[in-house]
Amino acid sequence: MKEPSFKDFETRSGTLKVVWEWIGEGFHGDYNPDDSKDVPLLRFTCLKKTGFNNKDGAWEQMDDASYCTLMPIDSPKKYLKRGAEIILNAIKEDKNYKKRLEELSWFCIEDFEKKSKNKV
Repeated sequence: MKEPSFKDFETRSGTLKVVWEWIGEGFHGDYNPDDSKDVPLLRFTCLKKTGFNNKDGAWEQMDDASYCTLMPIDSPKKYLKRGAEIILNAIKEDKNYKKRLEELSWFCIEDFEKKSKNKV
């Protein structure tokens, strides 16, 4: 069986960045290719630019801002972009963003499909 792969996908807004990545996670921890019901799942990680005036510094991971989601690695890029925009808004609007990011970790494909009643 071919090893799943995913090229990191990022969205930036000023000094903030959200990266969608696949680090080997599935429904029950590590992805199990021998389990036909398991799916390789994406994680989002939030980063903030550091340094003088937040301009020339490095990107640092924000505290409590990296979560596995229910988004599979073959999710459409337009859904990942929309999800990243929602995540960016959450960390911009609330200095205590942890709870909101935990809620957003439940993102799944159905949240972004037009047929969904509760689309984001």
